[in-house]
Amino acid sequence: MQSVESTVEAATHVLATRFGGTPELSDPQDLGGSGSSMVLRCRISAEPFLQERTVVIKQLPRESESAGSDGNGFGPDALGMLREVVAYQYTNTLAESVRPGPVLLAYDIEQRLLVLSDAGDGTNFTDVLTLHDSKSRTGALRKLGRSLGKMHAATFGGADSYTTLMRRQCQRHQISPEAIEESDIDVGELIQSGVALMTSNGLTIDPVVKRYATQAAERQSKSEFQVFTPFDLAPDNVMLTQNIVLLDYEWAGFRDAAFDVACVVAGFPQDNSTPALDEPETTEFLAAWRAEAQQIWPTISDDEVFHDWVMSALIGWAFLSLIMMYYGRLSVAEHSSFVFGEESDNQEVSRSIRHMSEEQLEDLATTVEAIERFSRRRDSQNFEAVGAFARVLLKVLAQLGAFPNERDE
Repeated sequence: MQSVESTVEAATHVLATRFGGTPELSDPQDLGGSGSSMVLRCRISAEPFLQERTVVIKQLPRESESAGSDGNGFGPDALGMLREVVAYQYTNTLAESVRPGPVLLAYDIEQRLLVLSDAGDGTNFTDVLTLHDSKSRTGALRKLGRSLGKMHAATFGGADSYTTLMRRQCQRHQISPEAIEESDIDVGELIQSGVALMTSNGLTIDPVVKRYATQAAERQSKSEFQVFTPFDLAPDNVMLTQNIVLLDYEWAGFRDAAFDVACVVAGFPQDNSTPALDEPETTEFLAAWRAEAQQIWPTISDDEVFHDWVMSALIGWAFLSLIMMYYGRLSVAEHSSFVFGEESDNQEVSRSIRHMSEEQLEDLATTVEAIERFSRRRDSQNFEAVGAFARVLLKVLAQLGAFPNERDE
């Protein structure tokens, strides 16, 4: 792990190379970081080509040669940083009013270093959804809905530009585009794998649920639904300041817009710190997002179309989360055995399910509860079938001691 001093020195050099002059960084403040990353906030001396008075530095340790997949030491972390650079390069081109996060000021992939504008202090959505009162939560979710809707509308049709930026980075660093693609998350494939995983091990999935899951998987590759999304909308990566700020773009890309919407409604799957939204919160969030997004997709002004779209994404999230939590994000394709059943006294089932942690099972239960609750929004046979399936699955999870995350009021 690099020291704070060496990281600040490297960032100073990268900024000088990018903007010229002799910037001085001082007063480094540790902002924490996920995994092995170091994230610092520093003051920066007044420079003619930089308006910033503080910047944020993100530093990853350089991986060993053995960790690299391409002979250049580009292992999973470095490939994630390259995706993050491309994502920031893309969002840098957006108007400030729709830009979802900080501006990328400078970077050095070889040194695993990013220098970003400082989005300031704010409240992360873990605290918003667990500590704030109902009125504050609803206001924050309304703001998040508008922000996501504006970002989705502004980036619709931008996939080719994003791909061009990615291709340039691959050429510059002599990385094959296939290496980037293989290190990324294939959402559609994982949804179908989650369905197969559950089906082949004892739980009967209603045909209506399977159909919604297939729709969610297929939409990932259809350009008419693709928008820019950070994908990793963990509540700790969503900050409430004067605006909404989205952080961490290492899994960013162009995917189905409804997945971001469903992620929030379900209480951020794969993060058990937050409950699913209640009905008033869901209504406010969806209305805010829809008001911004229906300029791109006029058909979602139809309630039936809109609710079907969100439902398929919620179901997609359930199957995606199941397989990713069970196997881990980086190894989902390396395992094939999974046992899931309805009888709590089946010891083989119990042993296999316990491969997942209690928190993971509770997280899945929270997502399933969100699906069950959403199924009550429409009086239709399809939604009734989904609700019935969700109730069966909640019963199975309860037999294993897993219950949805509930908010302490």
